Amino acid sequence: MNFMRSLLNKFSFLDKTSHIYKEISFLSPTYDHIFPKRVSVVARLSCSSNMLEGDTGCSIWPSSLFLSEFVLSYPKIFSTKCCFELGSGVGLVGICLNHVGASKVILTDGDPCTLRNMKENMELNNLCIEQEDSRALKESKNKVECKYLSWEEVSESDLWGYQPDVVLGADIIYDPVCVPHLVRVLSMLLRRDGRQGGTNGTSVDEFVYETEAPVAYIATVVRNPETFDCFATAAADTGLSVLNITSSTAPSRFLPYMLSYDRSSVQLLRISLLS
Repeated sequence: MNFMRSLLNKFSFLDKTSHIYKEISFLSPTYDHIFPKRVSVVARLSCSSNMLEGDTGCSIWPSSLFLSEFVLSYPKIFSTKCCFELGSGVGLVGICLNHVGASKVILTDGDPCTLRNMKENMELNNLCIEQEDSRALKESKNKVECKYLSWEEVSESDLWGYQPDVVLGADIIYDPVCVPHLVRVLSMLLRRDGRQGGTNGTSVDEFVYETEAPVAYIATVVRNPETFDCFATAAADTGLSVLNITSSTAPSRFLPYMLSYDRSSVQLLRISLLS
């Protein structure tokens, strides 16, 4: 009771009638050769109490749960990598990325209220959200940044400071109006060119950049086939490869107690630049 009271006092800016606090516990389903170490992650989140009232960015969606399970199921994909998430919402995926040892986690959202709630959630989970050049961030094992990012307004120069190895997104393919902007941002983030800075001669770093191209993983529920087709077409026109890996790379079930969570409705896409 004292814990919850202190939380309410700390986050007094929230409308207590529209936000609640939840704990999402990810637990290994079995102890076997696949998971030599038990997965046990508890994410404490401030989120919307009603996702249908317009506060969608502060809601916990099935795709976010699915993508979080994917991160925990395949930690080697994300460990020691710079991970950049689009439309991060409450920040659940970022908490899981930090848990598996991502070298840097950049969470972004284009809604100021959602971004503010996300930052508070990172603090609630004792994750560092200092600026990139701060000493605290460089010395902390919790390397999480929360950034404002408008898909419509962001330019390529705005992203020059980031060279993500992995781009992520959950339920970000939802509006045909936003699809061209989303595809443009994905294309910029997945392209490794002069943004990493000029060097003289060929170095090991340059070789790594050339051979290990960035990849994106997007979890989505196809509520409107026309919108998804619009995304697939725009991606192909922009030179992006979109593969559905839901069956071949299904995550483990870390949320068996969450009966309302429908995993079957979520699809997992792997996106990369066509060579």
